[in-house]
Amino acid sequence: MRHGKKQKKFRREMGNRIALFKNLSMQLFQYGKIRTGLQKAKYLRGVVEPMITRAKVDSVHNRREIARVITEPEILVKLFKEIAPLYKERKGGYTRVLRLEPRPGDNAEMGLIELVGAENLYKKAEPKEGTDKKETKAAKKEAKEVKSEEKKEVKKEAKKEEKKETDKKSKK
Repeated sequence: MRHGKKQKKFRREMGNRIALFKNLSMQLFQYGKIRTGLQKAKYLRGVVEPMITRAKVDSVHNRREIARVITEPEILVKLFKEIAPLYKERKGGYTRVLRLEPRPGDNAEMGLIELVGAENLYKKAEPKEGTDKKETKAAKKEAKEVKSEEKKEVKKEAKKEEKKETDKKSKK
């Protein structure tokens, strides 16, 4: 009998489905937000929120239970030391699922799942003032031009040296 097996299958066998949500949960804790299918994002909420609730109490048992899902030690440490303390006073609702525009290829519903209130944990290093993509492209282009000029000069010098050597040999 199929007692207790009513859940979304996502067109995957059980092992593949478990691996999918393990990977998605590790990515969520690593990056703070991920873009995936809307239904996967909604299902992931039910996987991740109990882990955060467990991580609020740092015990050996809780660490081992969560380590069954989060296999990367760095991410596990981050969950217990950085993420869980943010939600000490919160009783639930650690994640937010937002709808995005459909994926262009197959028009599938897309969603963004993110950790609520953890934006400052995952801030990217902002570029220095005055740096821009166009400026960096121009700088790369100039560097290539300088290198090509240097190569030409080296070749000219090598030709001059060869010419001197051939002249010396011909004089003898």
